[in-house]
Amino acid sequence: MVRAIYAFLLGSLLLLVGVLPARADIIQTHTWGSFIPPENVALTFNQYNGSLGDLTGIVIELSVSTVGGLAEVDNESGLPVSETVSFGSSAVLDYFGSTVTVPLELVLTTTRAYVSQTFNLGADDGDGIGVQSGGVDYGSLAGGIVTNSASANVNSGVWSQYVGSGTYNILLNVSTFLQLSVTGGVSQGSTPPTANGYVTVTYQGVGGGGGGGSAPEPGSLVLLSSSLGGLAFWRYRRKRTGGRGGPQA
Repeated sequence: MVRAIYAFLLGSLLLLVGVLPARADIIQTHTWGSFIPPENVALTFNQYNGSLGDLTGIVIELSVSTVGGLAEVDNESGLPVSETVSFGSSAVLDYFGSTVTVPLELVLTTTRAYVSQTFNLGADDGDGIGVQSGGVDYGSLAGGIVTNSASANVNSGVWSQYVGSGTYNILLNVSTFLQLSVTGGVSQGSTPPTANGYVTVTYQGVGGGGGGGSAPEPGSLVLLSSSLGGLAFWRYRRKRTGGRGGPQA
């Protein structure tokens, strides 16, 4: 009888654990590049082929890497200037070019990978308008190897666009990034860097196998907790009696 009770409680526990839904994120990553900006890139992703109710979130991550290139500045004014140069690659998601609604955070805010340096440029040395290499009024910044990324959540009101048995495209615009702290009276130029990166789409909280897991019913949870409690109490009583007592037939 003791063994029968133990087997019943353990079997109930295993059965209930087996019907609880498995939860696992589905992650898709597509790389882009390497190329010299500017460039527009369309990446194709699979829709989530389960139930919309499985999802607890959709996250998009955009990563940008920049390699090499050269930024140059030349002071055209008659006064010295302190100039901070930032140089690298940048990317944004294209809101209108993508076939699903993408997060505005990755559309309105540029993801940039860059290096920076401050130059104390002398007054114009009479070398003419435009970037002329050399002289006290000139500075150059070699691009490095830098990576940066940003992520944002897809608005839940458009999750249905990501669900189905087909595909969708996310379009991104990649550019050379060159920014000066002082723009008036300073000429600029660059040899573009090489850019590459990736876009990742994560379907969060999906049911096991992508096929629509569901939450357990309250009655199942009650039975599960009862089985756990009964099993724990039975083991406690066994210890108190030294394994000699227990229910009688």
